Amino acid sequence: MTPKLAIIANAPSPYRIHQHLRIAEEMAGEVELWSLFLHEHNWQPWSHALPEAIRPVVFGPGETVGRKTSLRAIANDWRRADKITGWLKEHQIDAVVTAGYHSPALARIIMWCRRHGVPNYLFGDSNVYGDGVTGWRRWVKQRYVGWVVRNVDGLLPCGEYGRRFFARYGGDQKPHFFMPHEPDYRRIFEVSADDRRRVEEKFNLPAGRRRIVYSGRLAPVKRVDTLIDAFARIAGQRPAWDLLVVGGGPLEAELKARVPSELQDRVAWTGFIDDPHELAALYRCGEAFVLPSNYEPWAVVVCEAAAAGLAIMASRVVGAAGELCRDGVNGRTFAPGNVDELAGALLEVTGDDELLATYRKASLRILDEWRRRGDPVQGVRLALAHAGLLPPPPPVEPEPPTPLEFAIASPTST
Repeated sequence: MTPKLAIIANAPSPYRIHQHLRIAEEMAGEVELWSLFLHEHNWQPWSHALPEAIRPVVFGPGETVGRKTSLRAIANDWRRADKITGWLKEHQIDAVVTAGYHSPALARIIMWCRRHGVPNYLFGDSNVYGDGVTGWRRWVKQRYVGWVVRNVDGLLPCGEYGRRFFARYGGDQKPHFFMPHEPDYRRIFEVSADDRRRVEEKFNLPAGRRRIVYSGRLAPVKRVDTLIDAFARIAGQRPAWDLLVVGGGPLEAELKARVPSELQDRVAWTGFIDDPHELAALYRCGEAFVLPSNYEPWAVVVCEAAAAGLAIMASRVVGAAGELCRDGVNGRTFAPGNVDELAGALLEVTGDDELLATYRKASLRILDEWRRRGDPVQGVRLALAHAGLLPPPPPVEPEPPTPLEFAIASPTST
């Protein structure tokens, strides 16, 4: 009989939907996937439909995920766990992946699985560099997260920084299998020169210019101010280079005002992008990518940049950078908030075309290596094999294959 797997998450997102679709399609016949969501809407204004192939079940229709601290919200969350565990029992689910533990409902589901002998694997995108609470909060976190880890059968971190995070709470005593968020790589690999020209025209990006790309929210934690200041510092030495800021957020007006007047026409702003095909094409308008965040649990944008064959510069606390940004191999890392370090990285990466081409090709090679050892579908297969529900899987062969050359030539690429 085909084992039934339920993945329980707070809310859908484009990357989670893509991940579930891969599981449903690639493991068809091996497992029956059910996608359970505590809320209907994520905090970002995404508008992607839930495909029937992932068997979505929403337990909070019309609700948006968020920090709910009122007694009424906590009580509703507590009662929601009863509905979900009842559903798990009724549908005779054989294994559960719990995405997170930051709510009473998820904590109760973890305990229910433990009591009923249902194998439960914890997905988490936390990374060790974001684990900075102190004092009494540290005491509480140590005990709560330690309790969660003890009561699951295994861990599904996004990458090595996540594995190290859970190791602090007893996770080194549990099996772990990587299950990272990832983009639809095919969409990025298949961007054409025409796709690129269309977005250049839409966003008034002059043809023939060279670009550094940022993609993400315009929020304080992202430290886009650091990037603007570093770009302003090197712009005079790099007159052929522009900055492309992909995304929107509460700091957009403030950040635009931060750009020196003489550089206004060299910084392009797209606003929030909800079209994944458009987003993929925008990456291909650049040659280098920067993520200067104060902290990122994972950051799928780094995966997207690597798939587009960009040189990558990321702060050292970015989860995905731990896998996809190797200092001096395909880019540079720097301390978050350090304008001097970022400006130095920008000067290095944009100052030597041969080095830049080497970095860009290395990004694709490093991505290919990561897809072989950090494939989320393989992570699920390994977890279910650990639970005795599937046989051990063979090694991964990425599909679609990772191109080992960046496909769209830049003004000076060969």
